[in-house]
Amino acid sequence: MVDTELVAALHDFGVDPESRDALVLLPVVWVAWADGTLDPQERELILRLARERVHLGPQGARVLENWLSFVPERARVERAAALLVALDMRARTGAHGDIVDFCHQVATAAGGLFGRVSAPEREAMEGLARSLAVEPHLAFDTLRARLVVEAHSPVEEGWFDEETTNPLGGLRARPSEVPAPSPYGPAGVAWTDAGGSGHVVLAERITVGRGRGVDLQLSTDGQLSRAHAVFERRDDGVYLVDLGSLNGSFVNGERVKERRLFGGEVVRLGETQLRYRH
Repeated sequence: MVDTELVAALHDFGVDPESRDALVLLPVVWVAWADGTLDPQERELILRLARERVHLGPQGARVLENWLSFVPERARVERAAALLVALDMRARTGAHGDIVDFCHQVATAAGGLFGRVSAPEREAMEGLARSLAVEPHLAFDTLRARLVVEAHSPVEEGWFDEETTNPLGGLRARPSEVPAPSPYGPAGVAWTDAGGSGHVVLAERITVGRGRGVDLQLSTDGQLSRAHAVFERRDDGVYLVDLGSLNGSFVNGERVKERRLFGGEVVRLGETQLRYRH
């Protein structure tokens, strides 16, 4: 088991300690995206590596699908590399060689008969190899500096707390019955309207969008789809699921299809920002 700081860093990537091996695949996916496209052969090879060489776990499978669907940001890949070095330092596993080998396999998968590697993919692999060669103590210092998780004041578990960065004059929600007690606490949305009045909706499942018929209607947010996303409570926690929205759903700046929320994440739907507090 890793310590509290590393657990928090894993949660920032959407994985728990049992699914931490999924991080090995983020640099691999990034190399595959380096030339601007993810080729079907590259995707299939990554999925095969995931099945045969990496223990993903349920959370890891979800985040891998997000990475395969949307191009990861370079900064997140660099943070993942620092985190991988730190984890290897603790576990003494030395998985770095496997990662670079995985990258080369994926980069050559779409290279035709001679397995040519494109210039952007070669450059990405070289940069990744340099990142993974960092001395463990230096990597952990980098981790501490770049993976700082905000400390939040204690609040009731499971609340979605809308920040006041955007006034939402047209916000309204349908009444919803208070759900049965859960080991994860009540799930809901709390917000303050333009007049300063507080509102709360509790539910097992909360749909968010611009159109009618959703639980939380944000009619003034023109970047939202009519039915944009849903927050739902499952047996193991609270999840954000994108409903095929045009502009996407983001967790900590990363576009996702589906993502478990561990606490402290900033969720962006359209122009609206919410913070999940657990």
